[in-house]
Amino acid sequence: MILEKLLKLELEAKFNIENEYQRIETINGFRELLSQIDFSSEIMPIEDRERLTNIMTDLKGKQLTRSEDKLVDEIIRIN
Repeated sequence: MILEKLLKLELEAKFNIENEYQRIETINGFRELLSQIDFSSEIMPIEDRERLTNIMTDLKGKQLTRSEDKLVDEIIRIN
């Protein structure tokens, strides 16, 4: 019984690691996209989800992935 519980905990930890790795990759991708913007002349709409999504989609050149869409929500929530 305890070995099964340990296995379950290990699998949960591995799943969490994979999710966090994906999140880091998504954050790095956003940083790369945002490096194209001159922030001294552009204002990022970090409170407006729709506008921020549109800007990120335009920079990427295609629809945002689920991870990227989730990151937009996180950015909005932080402010």
